[in-house]
Amino acid sequence: MDFSTRLKRVREEMRRRNIGLMFLPSGSNLWYVAGLMRSGPEYTDHNAYGDYVVGAYIGVDEGFTLVLPPRPHGTTLERQIEGKSWIKEVRLINPDEKPRDVMSEVIKKMKVRGGVAVDDRAWSSTAILLSKTALGSIISPASEILAQMRMIKDQEEIEAMRKAGEVTDQAYREVVNFLRIGITPYEVAAEINYQFAKRGVEYPSFATAVTFSRPGKPRSSNGGGDLGRPLEVGDAITFDFGACYKGYCSDFGRACFVGKPPLEYQKVHETVSKSQTAAVKKMIDGTINAMQLDAIARKIIADTGHGDEFVHRLGHGIGVSVHEPPYLYTPDDTILRKGMTFTVEPSILLKGSWSCRVEDVVLVTSTGGEYLTKYDRGLTII
Repeated sequence: MDFSTRLKRVREEMRRRNIGLMFLPSGSNLWYVAGLMRSGPEYTDHNAYGDYVVGAYIGVDEGFTLVLPPRPHGTTLERQIEGKSWIKEVRLINPDEKPRDVMSEVIKKMKVRGGVAVDDRAWSSTAILLSKTALGSIISPASEILAQMRMIKDQEEIEAMRKAGEVTDQAYREVVNFLRIGITPYEVAAEINYQFAKRGVEYPSFATAVTFSRPGKPRSSNGGGDLGRPLEVGDAITFDFGACYKGYCSDFGRACFVGKPPLEYQKVHETVSKSQTAAVKKMIDGTINAMQLDAIARKIIADTGHGDEFVHRLGHGIGVSVHEPPYLYTPDDTILRKGMTFTVEPSILLKGSWSCRVEDVVLVTSTGGEYLTKYDRGLTII
């Protein structure tokens, strides 16, 4: 990725908005702007000394100071700095220093003039301290600059997302072969994550979800329901998982059926597939907005009497984060543009019975959506 050019674009927009400083902690925005990979999703609170001042301090004209916690907590980012000429200074917090004094030192050296843009996911303590340290500066969300940039992927980003899709397809192919009677959702989810690890995936882009469902029994899932119930003939299996591969995310869903699927389930799967196909065909540059696309897919499901069983949005933007704007749901009226990438993920969750989903990452083009995950969307019979 050409991070130098990307950083230049960020600074141009900062200048236009009279922003003198941008603060980005470790996360998707820091990866997007500077190529510094986050260490992975945090499923529990994890606090290092001074982490509320840790991150990148980016000046509007020059200056890029990366503040890191004392070793060993700062080593993940510290190892990635080599070869990144746009990072001008690295400042490790010493254990005997007050973190607020380190922030004050950095800002004083950068001679901040104008507002301060702060990552939306920064600590509240960070924003409060910045407002006190950069006196007279108006604090604003960094997303006002970065979200719009991240929506439209360039060719290099699209190729990265194609690769993430390929890795996801490969992993799922192995998982389908792994399925057998008596296995639990936990074992299937572990196999998905193992197949990802074999292929160089940094980490799952969100918590891998595998669900077994059938009439008259609670859903069996690694994320809830009857947690220990093994796979049986007559179960539907639904998948929802994704990979973060070289900084870019996939998000994928399919349905399998154990044994001969009844006509009712076949019709449900056909409806979900038809809903997705109709939406993908309409993903033409400049011709439709996000909530209109959701309405097209939702109507197809509603017309079969299952409208109340499609209980979530049609999809969402995806890129360096697995969930990012725009969102394919009311009231998002963002016009779809060439280079945007979305999940398209209609589903039907029959009350007290089976569930079905089909999900892919799709690129908006001038002629309609292009699938970036390509595994067969038909119903897989186990």
